[in-house]
Amino acid sequence: MVLGIIAVVAALVPNAGPAMAMLLGLAALVLGIVGLVKNHGWRAIASMTLGVVALVVAVVMTVAVYGPLKDAAASAASAANSILASANAGQPAPSADAETQRALKNQLRVWFGNFTPGTESDWSSVPVTVTNISQQRESYSISISAVNANGTEVEADSIYIPNLEAGQSTAKTAFKYIDTDKMDAMKSATYTITRVLVIS
Repeated sequence: MVLGIIAVVAALVPNAGPAMAMLLGLAALVLGIVGLVKNHGWRAIASMTLGVVALVVAVVMTVAVYGPLKDAAASAASAANSILASANAGQPAPSADAETQRALKNQLRVWFGNFTPGTESDWSSVPVTVTNISQQRESYSISISAVNANGTEVEADSIYIPNLEAGQSTAKTAFKYIDTDKMDAMKSATYTITRVLVIS
């Protein structure tokens, strides 16, 4: 029973707390079952109950704390990819690797709208619609190249889509930050996906 009480308290502590709570909660549950077999009455039932509560709270805390952290890390990685991609603009457009080709075939569909040049009061934009065609919720980091008729990369960008449910679509905007000297090239560019990172 004491282990169960400590486990419930530990489950509410961030970082290492939920992991400790899972171990202590499991121990409390096992000892509670042993106590029930040995007819220790209400203490055994209390130990089992506290063990189960600690396990549930630990799982909820883990999902609540580390789920957003994972999405934040993926978003940061997507932003970094976007910066690196822009630095490589003007080179031949990279081709999609085998993993990206599989993802585009089996896990998502991507459609691009027309480029709208930026103005003094608004950013440039290319509407991007992404549909999850897999059977489960997924998050995606997608790298995109704007390519001219010669196959040279005019500009590159990256978008991040968190927690898109199976069968659902979402709209994003790419290529917001375009230099003035690239506006004309962007108007006639085509768009190609160079990399898809699927985050289950």
